[in-house]
Amino acid sequence: MRVLILGGDGYLGWPTAMSFAAKGHRVYVIDNYLRRTVAQQTQSEALMPNPNLNDRAAIFRSVSDLDIQVQIGDCTDYRTVEKIFREFQPETVVHYAEQPSAPYSMISYDHARLTLNNNLNATFNLIWAVMEHAPDCHIIKLGTMGEYGTPNIDIEEGWLEIEHKGRKDKFLFPRAAGSLYHTTKVLDTDLLWFYVRTFGIRVTDLMQGPVYGLSTDESDM
Repeated sequence: MRVLILGGDGYLGWPTAMSFAAKGHRVYVIDNYLRRTVAQQTQSEALMPNPNLNDRAAIFRSVSDLDIQVQIGDCTDYRTVEKIFREFQPETVVHYAEQPSAPYSMISYDHARLTLNNNLNATFNLIWAVMEHAPDCHIIKLGTMGEYGTPNIDIEEGWLEIEHKGRKDKFLFPRAAGSLYHTTKVLDTDLLWFYVRTFGIRVTDLMQGPVYGLSTDESDM
């Protein structure tokens, strides 16, 4: 399977790339180093040294004899995303290419604007590239439990059935984000759901909690 990973340099992106490659899939990753730039600006760099993306791919190749194709590029630039889709024709896309910090998203106007532009434009460009160049491609989108806030009822598995004035219907579970970052994730979900129900694209929107850990089987090689 041809797997494209947006945000492939990140804490989740690179381990995901190695895992897919180790399982025999063709893997292509793109990243613009936004996460590294933000970490440097806020003096919150990783505890462990991280080689750049090209070096990571070279190291992985040297210990596994497996190739991961790498591009340094910006997913908010549609022509960059479109070019990859035309050349690679992904069958699955894993979308991590977002500014992921809630506090950062609310520091100032510039930080808020960057978060909105990056997260929404990257998601929209992915949707449009799938529609134009790979309509059977499956989008796997990383959401967040923070979309739901903290309601005083159980959070259902995606959907909530409601009965009102004698009629029933099923809706996406209501969202109540607690930060601008989480609000961009809600907007991502709404964008994806619109294109799923209107144009039939294939999407899995994963609402996960915090992910933690120091290594994976592939990074320990």
